[in-house]
Amino acid sequence: MLNTSTIRSTFRQIPYWKLRGRFHSCGYRDQEVAEHSGIGRYTMSARMNGHQPWTSKEIVAICELLDIRQDEIGELFFPTVEKGESA
Repeated sequence: MLNTSTIRSTFRQIPYWKLRGRFHSCGYRDQEVAEHSGIGRYTMSARMNGHQPWTSKEIVAICELLDIRQDEIGELFFPTVEKGESA
């Protein structure tokens, strides 16, 4: 039998799991968000896997598409920075 707590724990190791969850909860796939943001499929993959940083232009486009509030940006786009730490 599959242990669901293990799956949740593993999923949270993905750098942008909350952002990807937001994509899906708004009805978008990564590729659709990439197209809206003006970036390619491979660039989106690199961003989502934490291999390349997001540009401010991409963050603005994604925030507009997904109706992300300003106070949510840090949590969704800078997940490795804990509260109280600086980037």
